[in-house]
Amino acid sequence: MKGTRQGNLYFLGGFIVTGRVAVSTSSEDDASDTSRLWHMRIGHVGEKALQGLVKQGLLKGAKTGKLKFCEHCVLGKQTRIKFGTAIHRTKGILDYVHTDVWGPSKNASLGGKHYFVSFIDDC
Repeated sequence: MKGTRQGNLYFLGGFIVTGRVAVSTSSEDDASDTSRLWHMRIGHVGEKALQGLVKQGLLKGAKTGKLKFCEHCVLGKQTRIKFGTAIHRTKGILDYVHTDVWGPSKNASLGGKHYFVSFIDDC
């Protein structure tokens, strides 16, 4: 759709499609679809949690059904590999230096720069 701005509002230029549609589903598919919808709405909760919410009457009369495979749940359970702890020994100045770049900053420094660099000698 496209819109035109008038003041602080956008008016969408589009059209509405109206008509009649006949849909036929079994009650089992309907329960499974509503379960999947609530599963996504509530942050990908499990079947047991959904059943508990339905028993408490918190999901507007929804029926619980079997949840199908959810790719988002699988990706959310993946973990990242952690870096191993490194042992470093410094014997003198500038043997091991930590550095960090920070910015951009809204306020400029006295020199007119918007970034900050820090260097820390581990010695």
